[in-house]
Amino acid sequence: MKQETGIEHTARIIDAEIIKEVMNERQKEIQELALKIFQRRLDFTFKPDAKQEDIQTLVDSEPFQEYLEEATKQYDKRQAALEVNKTYPVVEVPANGKSGMMGGAYCLAFVYSKHKGNVVVKGYMREVEEYIKKNFKTHYFVNYSLWYMGSHRDIWKFWKSGIGIHEPTRSTKRGKIKPKDRKFNVRPYVDWVYDSEEEREKRWKEAEEKALYFKRMPKRWIPEFDNF
Repeated sequence: MKQETGIEHTARIIDAEIIKEVMNERQKEIQELALKIFQRRLDFTFKPDAKQEDIQTLVDSEPFQEYLEEATKQYDKRQAALEVNKTYPVVEVPANGKSGMMGGAYCLAFVYSKHKGNVVVKGYMREVEEYIKKNFKTHYFVNYSLWYMGSHRDIWKFWKSGIGIHEPTRSTKRGKIKPKDRKFNVRPYVDWVYDSEEEREKRWKEAEEKALYFKRMPKRWIPEFDNF
């Protein structure tokens, strides 16, 4: 059996320490997310003077394990989304301190741009959206993956006002779902409130003619989007 050299032994120890540090950071983030889920479900917040040891006792308790399990699923899902897009440049946008439900959601924005390629922008929704509008300006679409107090949702947006990206219809109470409605579709909006009936019909027909359907949204800008 080959004897381990001093350098190899040191390298192994350092590698083990790095792994331990990464695992500790992961556990810390999962605990923080679990506490947010816990507070959201019970509709309360910890007092500013709450002792850290009391909070840790709660985290270590048996009933709290269900929140840790849910947080682990949410955390791994978020990390998996980043792993899939690990070849994309990542920009982290700092928070500006303004609070709000929409702006306060943590966000992973996957930007697919004609001129700047694919980029992941991380931060809170308000700052991320402001950054994208300022730095990409035109010819892009984006998937905002929002994470707030343990809940998650996706919002798709097209750079141009008046063009919408609609997710597939999963279920409806209005009858059978058409095959094309089970797909993503990109199309002009129709104003169902202020347009006259005649104008709505005209715009709906134009939107139908221009609509693009996808089983999955493209992971890059495609020439067909230039038509909008």
